[in-house]
Order: sequence, then structure tokens, then C-alpha cells
Amino acid sequence: MNKRGAYFFVIDAFIAASIIFFSLILIFTTYNIRPDTGSTLRMLKEYTEFLTNTRVRDFQGDYVRNLTTNKNITSLDNTLLEQLVEFYYYNSSGKNMSMIMWNFVDEVSKGVISEQRSFAVYINDTRIYNKTNKPLDESDLVMNSKKIVFHRINETYIYGPVVFEVSIWV
Repeated sequence: MNKRGAYFFVIDAFIAASIIFFSLILIFTTYNIRPDTGSTLRMLKEYTEFLTNTRVRDFQGDYVRNLTTNKNITSLDNTLLEQLVEFYYYNSSGKNMSMIMWNFVDEVSKGVISEQRSFAVYINDTRIYNKTNKPLDESDLVMNSKKIVFHRINETYIYGPVVFEVSIWV
């Protein structure tokens, strides 16, 4: 009878240990990790500053060089953001520039926005670029940056105000 009681004690210890083990696994796997807002905010600020401060002549992208050669970019003194607004102006005036805008933003954002982030670019609430790794509805963190932009199209016409918006989500 003593052996039988010892077996029950050992089996009870294994059952208790397995219950504790599975409870700990359940507790630690359901812990919700919040995304880091600091790096995403910094990336968003750096991207908008990059577009605002970098001149077309200073950007060394192949697509931008090709646009300059094809005379789609009229002034090398424009910032990247001003050039994007100029493309938007011509697109809204009837000249189809949507693919040029898409490829322009795609090239300009390489190396600035990490591949793990999803982001979209809007001008006057019109989406001109979208790179989605995770649907916006399922994201844990969404950050936006808006700027008001004016751009001189020629000597007599200033286009604007235009609302430029960048959204980044994780």
C-alpha cells in the first residue's frame, strides 16, 4: 500500500507542475507588446524634413535623373516636396502624372522609411502613394504629419495652399 501512495504523490506532483508550467506559458504569451513610438515619430520627422530641405539637384536617384533628362522636372532648385506638388498641379490640370508621382515618392522614400513600416502620402486628401505591409485597420500605431505647401509654377502663378500629409503605421 505504501508504494501505491507514493505513485499517487508523484503523479499529483507531475500534474501540478504541468498546470503551473502551462499557466506560465499562457500568461507570458498573451503579454501585449506596444510598438515603439519614438523611432516611428523620428522617422516621420526625418522624412518630412528630407522632402522639405533637399533640392532636386542634390538628390542622386536614377529615376529623378531620368525625369530631369526627359524635361519632366523643370527646375533643379525645387525641393523634393515642391517638385511633388508641381507634379500634382499638372496631374490635377489634366496631364496624367500619377505614375510619375508614384515612382518619384517610391524612389525618394528608399532608405528613409524602413521596409517594416507601411506608409502613405496624400496631397489634398488624394492618395498619391501607398506601401502597405500591414492593413491600416489592423495597425497598433498610426502617425501623421501634415504640411501646408505653396509652389510657384511660373512667374505669375503660385499654386496652393496644398495640404501634404504622410501617414506611417506599424
